[in-house]
Amino acid sequence: MPGSIHEGGELGYSLAHAYGAALDNPDLVVACVVGDGEAETGPLAASWHANKFLDPGHDGAVLPILHLNGYKIANPTVLSRIRPRELEALLRGYGHDPIHVEGSDPASMHQQMAAAVDEALRKIQTIQFLARFGKLPTRGGDRPAWPMIVLRTPKGWTGPAEVDGLPVEGTWRAHQVPLARVREDAGHRRQLEAWLRSYRPEELFDEHGRPAAEVTALIPSGRSSAWGRTGTPTAGGSCARWTSPRPRSSPSKSTALARLPPSRPASSENTSGQ
Repeated sequence: MPGSIHEGGELGYSLAHAYGAALDNPDLVVACVVGDGEAETGPLAASWHANKFLDPGHDGAVLPILHLNGYKIANPTVLSRIRPRELEALLRGYGHDPIHVEGSDPASMHQQMAAAVDEALRKIQTIQFLARFGKLPTRGGDRPAWPMIVLRTPKGWTGPAEVDGLPVEGTWRAHQVPLARVREDAGHRRQLEAWLRSYRPEELFDEHGRPAAEVTALIPSGRSSAWGRTGTPTAGGSCARWTSPRPRSSPSKSTALARLPPSRPASSENTSGQ
């Protein structure tokens, strides 16, 4: 997906990666989707405090999207079960200004989500504008409350409502593969076909099975194609290279990383590990 740092892998690091991309990158806004199951991992729980290192005068911004669908692999999630008032207090304590989106009707939810993203971006732009023109303190204890989105949808949303007489949508059964016997079970195949047709593939592919022009127009081209599948140097870290300065002599503990001017990437491992 163009612009995506990662879509999966070991859970817990999405928010830390997002803030890492935004630091010293003043024109970047990173949207980070955090599932309520991932939110229970240790690394993610600690990453909520990363906004305290963000300087709106010189850094970009992160827009966390906390997706509460109620379940992880086989159990309910804590953040989806606590009272809304308690969740609101928790997120504000982390330094955020939550914007809530909730529902199950796709058409209505698209409109709600678009409005929420627009509102969040306006708030981010206001914070950055005030900070960059000296009207907002960027140091000390007075930090801005950064917007975030709390998105509530059913688990397995738009998938099969029931399979073999058991509820799936809105339950833990929607995790991973809700239709496990499509090869040998005709009923499962019919449900899978109905599910996939709900995405209207005839609008996404031509008569030869190739992606439609509206889809291929979104593929990065030109210079961006050199940055790998992400189409951006911020997300394509494996394609970006730079030389970190190395001290002439063994560094002391206080100077393990050579001092660099702002907006220059560096790694303490590359320097002190030599």
